[in-house]
Amino acid sequence: MKKVLLALVIPALVFLAGCQKTASKPEVVTTFEPMYEFTKAIVGDKINVENIVASNQEIHEFEPSAKQVATMTNAKVIIYNSNDLEKWVLPIKNKGIKVEASATVDKIKDDPHTWISPKEAIKEVDYITEQLSKKFPDDKKAFEKNASAYLVKLKKLDAEFDTLKDAKQKTFITQHEAFSYLARDYGLHEIAIAGLDPDVEPSPSALAKLKVEMEKAGLKNVYFENNANSKIAETLAKSAGAKLIGINTVEGLSDAQKKAGETYITLMQENLTALKETIK
Repeated sequence: MKKVLLALVIPALVFLAGCQKTASKPEVVTTFEPMYEFTKAIVGDKINVENIVASNQEIHEFEPSAKQVATMTNAKVIIYNSNDLEKWVLPIKNKGIKVEASATVDKIKDDPHTWISPKEAIKEVDYITEQLSKKFPDDKKAFEKNASAYLVKLKKLDAEFDTLKDAKQKTFITQHEAFSYLARDYGLHEIAIAGLDPDVEPSPSALAKLKVEMEKAGLKNVYFENNANSKIAETLAKSAGAKLIGINTVEGLSDAQKKAGETYITLMQENLTALKETIK
């Protein structure tokens, strides 16, 4: 009888040990889509990565649920963009480290939109790779190899945006001040209807001044954000007789976009095409 029990128990223990090994795989939590995409490109299938902010949620206004706080608390690594954007990450006492992806970026005041510039995205991928390699040294070579392959794509994208530096007309007007890093890095000038917060509406007098600025600069296009309320941009475009063009802050990807194969890189390429309608 004992032999029969042992014959049953030993395979069960082996099975449980295998399950525990799988369950103990390091967990990395990212805050929103660009951080998730950058991180997944680096870790591949070596580490389980979970993203917190859904594509239909505004990152500026997001507050984590109790379940999401628990997920982050149990994480070995939390990867977020910046202290100015995901402030809700700072109080989390997770079991491992927090990685501020934009730590090596030369910041523009308290503007958190670093990822919208491919030049800064390159820095973020480099920094995430460095920090993950320190946390999980056994996977360092795999991380560096994966990152190198992804950086080839980002550097190609960067080179495509670099062509804007040769333009004669470099001013563009956007719904809110989300493209400052892109403008700085590629020699452009952004005029923003609203400030860093997309929900703050400018006064009628401010809109009138913007209309005058548009006329002086000869601007015929107003950029609105595909993932936000475009009412402000529509108001200005209508008063100035300008064309509305969509541009993406690349904060999230819908299920339909993911199914269609859209990524940070494809969305940024679409942004480049949109900007070329104004930047000439």
